[in-house]
Amino acid sequence: MPPGRSWLSRLGEKVAAGRHTLAGAFGVMMVAVTLGSALNYLYSIIMTRMLGEAGDFASFNSLNAIFLIVTLGSLAVQTVVTKYVSEFETKTETYKTRTLIRSFSKWLVLVSTAIMLAGLAAAWPLAGVLKLDSPLYVVIVSTSVALTLYLTLPYGLLQGQQKFIGLGAAGVAVSTLRIAFGVTLVALGLGVYGALGASTLSSICIAGVIVYYYRDVFTGKAESFEDFHPGKAFLTLIPVTVGIFLVIFMTQIDVVLVKALKSAAVADRYSYAALAGKAVLFFPAGIYMVMFPRVSELRAKGEPTRRVLTWSLLACLLLVGAVVGFYALFPDFTASFFAGERGSGLAGITGPLGVPFVVMFGIVMAVFALLNLLVYYHLALDRRAFLSLLALGAVA
Repeated sequence: MPPGRSWLSRLGEKVAAGRHTLAGAFGVMMVAVTLGSALNYLYSIIMTRMLGEAGDFASFNSLNAIFLIVTLGSLAVQTVVTKYVSEFETKTETYKTRTLIRSFSKWLVLVSTAIMLAGLAAAWPLAGVLKLDSPLYVVIVSTSVALTLYLTLPYGLLQGQQKFIGLGAAGVAVSTLRIAFGVTLVALGLGVYGALGASTLSSICIAGVIVYYYRDVFTGKAESFEDFHPGKAFLTLIPVTVGIFLVIFMTQIDVVLVKALKSAAVADRYSYAALAGKAVLFFPAGIYMVMFPRVSELRAKGEPTRRVLTWSLLACLLLVGAVVGFYALFPDFTASFFAGERGSGLAGITGPLGVPFVVMFGIVMAVFALLNLLVYYHLALDRRAFLSLLALGAVA
């Protein structure tokens, strides 16, 4: 036996055992999602430098906000798939997973095609409303939305089986490829076209890899079972979609409205502030991704879930508190980091009590991060009454 092999074996066993604990799963997904979020924000920061024409970054950012509203709303698919797969795993009914995935795959292909056609039809009027230079921007975004929607299916499969390392690696890979494709395309002179199209190319690559890995699940005839029908699972998408969409809508619609109603200079400056403030919202995403299947699993077993909720809330509060605290201590650095030279005057913009604008943005997004966690918790327990409160918030 080579020297050190037994030590490495023991370490590997500890890592394998630890990742199945709540703390271990939090750790894996925290690292993966934080890295993925950092890469996504790095991409936006790179685009502030590379998209130099006036209004270009605002165009990219407003369309990116629409992309986030629709695609993060489409996480309802991933959420529902996760819920059912985790329950199948708990009840040792994994043979039903193939039926679920095959049926959802067929439906998502149809829905994705419809989204691309709708994007083509809406390209010209939407380009006029948002003061975009080209309707092709809308076509590119609708294609990215369609592909990202389908990608939520294999993501849900990984999350439901609690394969957090694979799920985290896939997310990081998408973000990394997006930077590689985006920088290359923009450097070649494609401008906003390349910045938007990078999402499409990265999604195609990662979706292909995951579907190939699970090819036995995605191919072949789906069986039918008397006690389970995929149509019932598909119907549960409605409340889940509504819940997730409303939260994302409230956190992203502002940059779209500013782009439509204000000048290019004002829209650019607001976009830079939003870029910094909304970073807070995405750091705790790994906590949601671990908490949801755990709560679904405990619910299926009839066991209490408050302990998971408590630890999740504490972890989320510590994360967003640390980020907002950093913004408050270093507002100038925060503004220049996210917006470069264009953000030089951003830290000087203050709100009530002299609080810097980027810090105010961070505080608001921290509240939404906690709200998002509670939404996922209640959805995992099949509670829906709270959706009316979210709807009132969105209208307000």
